[in-house]
Amino acid sequence: MDTPLSRTILLDAPAMEKPYVPGKRTEQMKYYKIDPRNPDDKVIREAAAVLEKGGLIVYPTDTLYGLGADAYNRRAVNKLFSVKKRDMRKPVSIMMPDIQLIRETFGIYPESIAGELEAVFPGAVTAVIENRLQKKIPILERHDRPGSYNEKVGVRIPDHLFCNRLSAFFSAPITSTSANISGEKNPYDVKDVIGQLGSTVDMIIDAGPIAPSRGSSIIDFTNTPYLLLREGDLSLEQLQKKLNGEITAVNKPFVITFVCSGNICRSPLAMGILRKMLAKTKYRDLVRVESAGTLPIRPQQAHDLTIEVGDINDINLRGHLSRHINREIVENSNLVFCMARDHLDYLQKKYPAHREKFVLLKQWKCRKKLTIPSIADPIGHNLDFYRETYKTIHGELKRVLPHILSLVRKYAEERGIRV
Repeated sequence: MDTPLSRTILLDAPAMEKPYVPGKRTEQMKYYKIDPRNPDDKVIREAAAVLEKGGLIVYPTDTLYGLGADAYNRRAVNKLFSVKKRDMRKPVSIMMPDIQLIRETFGIYPESIAGELEAVFPGAVTAVIENRLQKKIPILERHDRPGSYNEKVGVRIPDHLFCNRLSAFFSAPITSTSANISGEKNPYDVKDVIGQLGSTVDMIIDAGPIAPSRGSSIIDFTNTPYLLLREGDLSLEQLQKKLNGEITAVNKPFVITFVCSGNICRSPLAMGILRKMLAKTKYRDLVRVESAGTLPIRPQQAHDLTIEVGDINDINLRGHLSRHINREIVENSNLVFCMARDHLDYLQKKYPAHREKFVLLKQWKCRKKLTIPSIADPIGHNLDFYRETYKTIHGELKRVLPHILSLVRKYAEERGIRV
């Protein structure tokens, strides 16, 4: 039987110059197909060799496909940020084989945290701990202050056999960031990776499709009680059980986002209407209402007739600027109202891990299935049509407001937020 190594495919890839220069050409990219339940040792050794040479690898994890580099190799680190088009001021997490190496590399203080780390590792968790030893690791160097290093670091021990065996064999920190362009679709399949990064990496380890995930839950262990900075695959309730209740969520607002096509007509109106409604409730300071569009157009003001209808109804939309929906907006939203069916289809296809957040405004909490669940786009119509659009959106939001408040109330209770 062929092994994954014998099925190696070599592709063209950009150069691995010293220092890395985007756009240069060099050695061929390596591709391996593996069985995630029984990864070939030869592939693990080859991946480690690529890392040692300063290359980038794409590898499977328990949440998505990751982009790996030797955290100690400055050239590899620079290449990683360049390939991802990521702001170098934004840190990336690090994959480690075990808690002992975490202790030796960064220090663990207080020592009692080691027991808490054992409770969540391996698993879909990123643990933020103090970088007490302040070793000169390029991935942790501050972009604004060269020669100084981040005081905190995010570490991961994924619940994935390939990750565990690779990190144990390499025995040094490996970057653990998504193998995509920053802000773009999360990679759950090698096709997603190639579609975004092309052949800018040096090696791809293909373990087949990964089930859509909300990502790792990020816990700040430097705070007392521990702080859940991002709720991923593991919920606050699940983590409270693992950590004996010694964790709370960041006091973040409940975010509602309205989505239409260009973000200049329907979604700004809905945003303004709901903001006005919520201003009369005790939850006005807990809920943030935003809007976005599915079309990748340059930022622009709301349509003139949208502004006029807003003025008529005491809603000021003159300062509104349109924006294109992206992964960050989706991840930060708790509930996303779509104005039409095509917006819902777009979001469900592009962000499958968050599909439970996406609802059609007209259909949500409606007892019967609607024949026409979309709100028509008023663009190109007259003021009367815009007035009717406003009336429709206002009526739907008035209908669902009790359900929205119920969700917000539950959100506050789960997080111990007093309102």
